[in-house]
Amino acid sequence: MSIIPKVIVTEEQWLQKGIEQFAQSGIDGLVIEKMSTELGCSKSSFYWYFKNRIEFITRFIHQWAERTTQQVIQNSSLHEREEDQITSMLTQMFSATGKGDFLFYFRKLSKETPVFEPTLAAIEQTRMKYAQQLFEKVGMPSEIAEQKSSLLYHYYLGWYERHKHESITEEDSHRHIEMLRAQLLGI
Repeated sequence: MSIIPKVIVTEEQWLQKGIEQFAQSGIDGLVIEKMSTELGCSKSSFYWYFKNRIEFITRFIHQWAERTTQQVIQNSSLHEREEDQITSMLTQMFSATGKGDFLFYFRKLSKETPVFEPTLAAIEQTRMKYAQQLFEKVGMPSEIAEQKSSLLYHYYLGWYERHKHESITEEDSHRHIEMLRAQLLGI
């Protein structure tokens, strides 16, 4: 008789699974039993890392925000020229498709569960503030930079909704980014 080895699943694997499931199905996709089966572990391992589902959701939302907001900021900041930082930001924003609909489900969750509203607001404010700062660096007055960052972010939300299930070619992405650069920067 052989003994089945116990599968050890890390906290990181649980968080990644939460991000993936939430992006595909929202709150309805966060069924602990189903996720544990997909991870090949027992349901009890979930409770080793998380007290409850709310803590789990809170933690994977913060991890998602770190990846999708802070990573864009860090990668864009690596460039010396402000115009290159803006191009990098736009490239990262408008080439991320085909990965589900995390932001849509997060916006929906924050309306249904108000405890998440401040987190959503903070993430979106961070994104718009960063764009505003970049626009100010290239010489735009603060008020104009703020307006353009708001327009850009709201445009992004609509654009992403339209293309979230598609793969965007590098050529299409480049053409789109050049059009945005021309409109935003007057280049």
